[in-house]
Amino acid sequence: MSISVPPCGEDEVLLQTEAVSICSTDVSYYRGHLEPARWPITPGHEYVGRVVRVGSRVTGVEWGDRLVYWGQTDFDGLAEYRVIRPLLPNQPGQTIWYTERNFYDSHQAAAVVVPDGLASGLATMVEPLTSILRCLLVNPPKPGDVCVVLGCGPSALLAVQLLSRVLGAARVLVIEQDARRIALARRFGADSSFNIVTQASELVEFVREHHDSFADYVLDALPHVAPRGEGPDVRSLAMGLLKPGGEYVFYGATMLPQPVSTWHVLAKGLHLRATPFDVRAFPMTRSAHCARTALALISQGVVEVEPLITRTLSFDDDGGVRDAFENYGADGGLKTSIVFEHALELPSVPRVDAVVTGVG
Repeated sequence: MSISVPPCGEDEVLLQTEAVSICSTDVSYYRGHLEPARWPITPGHEYVGRVVRVGSRVTGVEWGDRLVYWGQTDFDGLAEYRVIRPLLPNQPGQTIWYTERNFYDSHQAAAVVVPDGLASGLATMVEPLTSILRCLLVNPPKPGDVCVVLGCGPSALLAVQLLSRVLGAARVLVIEQDARRIALARRFGADSSFNIVTQASELVEFVREHHDSFADYVLDALPHVAPRGEGPDVRSLAMGLLKPGGEYVFYGATMLPQPVSTWHVLAKGLHLRATPFDVRAFPMTRSAHCARTALALISQGVVEVEPLITRTLSFDDDGGVRDAFENYGADGGLKTSIVFEHALELPSVPRVDAVVTGVG
């Protein structure tokens, strides 16, 4: 469908979209695991765009810059143009509002300028790396810790690289249901793995043999987990591997209730951790520093992101884009990068093509 080019306020920049990667959060709205304040929505927030208008009060950003951002909204990326209120590292000016999702959010987005040498598809990966950095830098393992990562989706695979290459983990064990994702995690530094589908009994036996004495730290990167019937509860198994007083860090997001073994928490005195979305506890300028760090890690090759993009589509491929939402994660797929192929100039008749979705 077509919508108007959004107006650019004094504290905003208008961006012409270059590329957007589909996030599990986008898909969670599509599948009903997350609820927006209203329907329909234009999804997309793993984003890179070119600045084509700059508000009079904006500093640190110029016409023609390429920007990536974290925060402000989960929406509006999958359109030819969008506006944000950029907040760069060390810039003041955060203002806040209370969302219907039980936290205070910022009117601004944590933003960084991307060098022209970084391909658009790769630049969109700054956003998910920023997210996982926010989590791990606030709730880090200690150097030499044995770490367990639940799930091997894109963010978890970024986390495996950070744990093994940057944060000094002694060992990283991953638990996942897709063999191809497990293989990629092993390539990125995981020392061992269990496939929860084909190796469930082996995992249960491993937990029995190593209960309370194996892991120091668990990163739960699972989104919504549907009940498995009689199958093992992977979260309880992970808690079973933790030593007394161990750290259990939540990263995956869903608004649907999820089972958590309070008995393990009480029995071992486990510490449940998370990095807040609430910008009173974690201001947007801190996220801007994480975004700058994420950009550096990608640009310098410390964190590999290209293997996480398993599909590239044109925005004009309507059927392909819809299929990417419908079959997200199928057959070991990871990120789908949606590329916009258009000229830099604004259209003579203001309009914006957008992917708009209601409940999936």
